[in-house]
Amino acid sequence: MKKQVLVLAALGFMSFGFAATANAQSGLKGNGVYGVAGCGLGSLVFGKEEGAMQIVAATLNGTGVQTFGITTGTSNCGKGLFAKAEVDSFIKSNAVALENDIARGQGETLATLNNMLGCQASFGATLQQNFKSIYAEGADSSEQIQVLAQSCQG
Repeated sequence: MKKQVLVLAALGFMSFGFAATANAQSGLKGNGVYGVAGCGLGSLVFGKEEGAMQIVAATLNGTGVQTFGITTGTSNCGKGLFAKAEVDSFIKSNAVALENDIARGQGETLATLNNMLGCQASFGATLQQNFKSIYAEGADSSEQIQVLAQSCQG
């Protein structure tokens, strides 16, 4: 009996994989906007379609893909659990170059940070204007930058 359940579960997951592949070829609807079923595989397949499709989307989300998407920031689920840690690590690893770029309001390190945060290049000017508070004595520059980044992320 257990073998039959495992075989059925495997076939179910394989069919979801084939459906996702077929939808990938036709264009998934993942754009950061989803219906009442939330983010996950269902939102990639059905987007914001209303009605019974949200029940199917919720079922697809329940395959475990939603949990993975929320954790990693994939499957239309926005920024992942590790995004803040990655940005923090980048800021600390590139502290000197980033401080120089923020002082100038431009530069490669600042452009990379903008990309990681999802900000426009104009965010560099905001950081430049707040340079003194970001690098004030005793301030956590990484935290200060991430607080300021919330305004550019919508």
